[in-house]
Amino acid sequence: MACILKRKSVIAVSFIAAFLFLLVVRLVNEVNFPLLLNCFGQPGAKWIPFSYTYRRPLRTHYGYINVRTQEPLQLDCKLCAIVSNSGQMVGQKVGNEIDQSSCIWRMNNAPTKGYEEDVGRMTMIRVVSHTSVPLLLKNPDYFFKEANATIYVIWGPFRNMRKDGNGIVYNMLKKTVDIYPNAQIYVTTEKRMSYCDGVFKKETGKDRKVTSM
Repeated sequence: MACILKRKSVIAVSFIAAFLFLLVVRLVNEVNFPLLLNCFGQPGAKWIPFSYTYRRPLRTHYGYINVRTQEPLQLDCKLCAIVSNSGQMVGQKVGNEIDQSSCIWRMNNAPTKGYEEDVGRMTMIRVVSHTSVPLLLKNPDYFFKEANATIYVIWGPFRNMRKDGNGIVYNMLKKTVDIYPNAQIYVTTEKRMSYCDGVFKKETGKDRKVTSM
């Protein structure tokens, strides 16, 4: 009788160990749990693997579309550092503090090389005006090859960002991703740009669409 109970205990422990092993294997890779997440009101969320600092569900931002894949941006930030490209950053010596943030945002073609002590080394997201795209294209190997882990969010008026072949800036970006297929370049949708224009007008009292003509 004791042997039978011992054998059943071994089988039970083995089953639990195998189950936990399979669970860990699944979690180490990026996986989806649509049925489980639906119960918590987060359908289709993707979990970040253990290799990341935080295991948080990525949020889908439909207002930003990848130029190459046409997929929406997936991103979630816990602690953001939005770094100005003002000359006032020189001498601040906050580079190490900035690099400790989970999401580091920079503007246009703001440099980091040579200024690491003041502005940090890492860049996760770079928000770029349509008028600054040519500045990035002057040094494409740095921005889109060396720094290919950076996400680029390009904003601008619809006339420059349209996808029918008449959008001057969009055409530049399309050629860029053809040359640098690993570049993560996103553009704002017309709906999102309209929303941002509304926020700008509400906050400043100025119509950006008129002042940028």
